[in-house]
Amino acid sequence: MTPRRGPASADDLQELLWSFAAHRVLTAAGRTGVLEALAAEPLHADELAGRLGLEPAATAKVVRALEALGLVTREAGGCRVAPGLREVFAPGEGSLVPFLDHSHDLYLRWGENLEGWIRGEPWTTKVRDADGVRRFAAAMRAMAGCWIPAAVRLLEPGSARRLLDVGGGSGALARACCEASPDLEAVVFDTGETCEVGIAETAATPLAKRVSFVAGDYIADDLGSGFDLVLLANVLHQETAERAETLVRRCARALAPGGRLAVIDFSIDPGGSPVGALFAINMRSFGDTHDEATIRGWLQGAGLEAPARLDPGPQRWIIMARRPR
Repeated sequence: MTPRRGPASADDLQELLWSFAAHRVLTAAGRTGVLEALAAEPLHADELAGRLGLEPAATAKVVRALEALGLVTREAGGCRVAPGLREVFAPGEGSLVPFLDHSHDLYLRWGENLEGWIRGEPWTTKVRDADGVRRFAAAMRAMAGCWIPAAVRLLEPGSARRLLDVGGGSGALARACCEASPDLEAVVFDTGETCEVGIAETAATPLAKRVSFVAGDYIADDLGSGFDLVLLANVLHQETAERAETLVRRCARALAPGGRLAVIDFSIDPGGSPVGALFAINMRSFGDTHDEATIRGWLQGAGLEAPARLDPGPQRWIIMARRPR
């Protein structure tokens, strides 16, 4: 999504209003297997439709739209996913397709709820069952692959021995930090169902003895102490300003002297990417995307020093501060 450098003009509106169709083409292509097939090899639309059991004329139009969006390119043997995207749409651990499935669900919920919510009606949500928790974890893991490698480099986990990832989900970021630092041990703190998913995922890796999971309520329960690095990744946007500030203070108390607290979240800069501002709507009244000055203030109010901003992308920042020695 292109940042707006100034006020939108009337000429921008048609493209903006048709962005819903681009989203639907992308998510439908992911959910029907089109993107995975075209990531593997070039195919003509009729070959693609026959292989996947899809309607040929509709498939041809979707592939043409994907080409217009820059997501596929034409080759001698047909159309193929653009070179820079083949890895993220190929089947396997790094595939972004589970997040496309989640984005499809978001689209439906926003369509059902947004206008009513503006008018004062409740935003209806469904409680995730066990399969829903698994699918959500898969979606978050898929998207994490887009920003975790850069974040790990900026976090420099090699200088830490004990890491606490608060609200760390199934442990993707904690595992990546441990992979980058052979002496690091990590604790992931999250809800019981999420920890179960993380334990199962981590058990299948060489990191099973170095990454542990603790289930609890991060506002009410003990987070432990003596950690060299504490992470709050994509957590504060789930909370109101009051609860977010409380959580920052609790995480600061879990640090060892000289330890670092890193807040990783959607950036919300004037003139920057609109993703952070749009995502705030998804949090409705229970959360928000908090601006840089506010997060810096919380870190300093918790007694931490020298807050600094790092930019791992896409549309994210790391704001990190240190406990005095």
